[in-house]
Amino acid sequence: MPEWSETQPKKIKEDFLSVKEQFNRKVLTLLACFFFVAQALSSIAVPKTLYDIGLAYNLSGTQKGNLVSVVGLGFIVAALLGGYFSETLGKKKVLLIGLGSAAAGNALFATVPFFASAYFLVSGFSFLFLIGAGKGILEGVTNTLIIHLQPERKSLFLNLAHAFYAVGAVTGPIIGGYLIMMRGWPSLYYFNALVNTGLFVLLATQKYPSFREKTLINWPRMKNLAQSEVFILLNLVMILYVGAEVGLVTWIAEYFRTNTNFLLSQMQSGLIISYFWVAMLIGRFLYGSLVERISAGSALSISCLGGMTSILILILTNNLGLALGMVVLSGLFLSGIPATIYAIAGERFPYFLGIVIGAMAAGAGIGSTIFPNVIGRISDIPSLGLKTGIGTAALYLVGIFLIVIRLNHIRKETVGQRPQ
Repeated sequence: MPEWSETQPKKIKEDFLSVKEQFNRKVLTLLACFFFVAQALSSIAVPKTLYDIGLAYNLSGTQKGNLVSVVGLGFIVAALLGGYFSETLGKKKVLLIGLGSAAAGNALFATVPFFASAYFLVSGFSFLFLIGAGKGILEGVTNTLIIHLQPERKSLFLNLAHAFYAVGAVTGPIIGGYLIMMRGWPSLYYFNALVNTGLFVLLATQKYPSFREKTLINWPRMKNLAQSEVFILLNLVMILYVGAEVGLVTWIAEYFRTNTNFLLSQMQSGLIISYFWVAMLIGRFLYGSLVERISAGSALSISCLGGMTSILILILTNNLGLALGMVVLSGLFLSGIPATIYAIAGERFPYFLGIVIGAMAAGAGIGSTIFPNVIGRISDIPSLGLKTGIGTAALYLVGIFLIVIRLNHIRKETVGQRPQ
């Protein structure tokens, strides 16, 4: 019979805590995935309700565009601040602020019909800014959280988490359409408020693991980071990627409705966006495993070349079946780019991660604000048209491909090393 040791109770306790902490990390990882669903639902809400809101308040196209832009402004500002404060206040507190902001913004915007019409733009701008701020915090800090929770398989889990965004993007229009039909456009924002409130409560009740590795943030280090070539290139990749993705999603339905070779109905062209997001969903479930089998650089290169080819064939073909196939392939090829870029940031800058990911999330907001607008402006030029505008998305992917080649030749930089 083995002899009992005084160290055994301590060992049993340590093993118990280790198992408990592992379980807690799995729960938090799953919860973080649902944060992406909430982001997708918020992203779908404004485009889904914009037409109805415009009719209700007799808004011009410029005024409706300004409503969309204020969401992007809130996103950019909050992503930058959230990344910084996640390093000082802690990720759980900042995530709770983000969920609270999104919940409050959605709930308040749903009450806008109770305000006098003269105050619509002021109240609408304020509440949509809160929604955008909540999205910006969730985008940046959630990616950082997943990298910390799953450091050994960050690429796999990031792609899985981003697949949940695709789930929200696919189901959001269906849920939104049903709610708007039954209860009007404010009901969609009440629904989003409930989702964010539920996630707020779940996160608040979770024990948050202590990440002991901390870096003293000071301005010399921040300046060093801002001057890092890798940091700049990763942000450029995120801006270009979101420009390509959001540009396609924003204009692809109109392309199939107005192109004389297709002339699809509103319902048919709307389904094409769903095809794109279903392809995104499938691709993100598979992409993490691909990165683990080959390198991140190789996977990104395949994505850029495949996506560029698909987009070019899409705008050049007159065959509807082939065009639809290219939409699906575009979704598959683009699916894993953002999560893989975030994973590379986790490798290169492990001790400045909150700030780096926050800046990249802000870059995503910049890309979604600028490039869809560029495509629209190109479509207004008679000699170019929407076909050429959508074709610029292929150029954005060429830019990413060139940056990936450059990143593969840059050694791990000093700012990514443990500070002395």
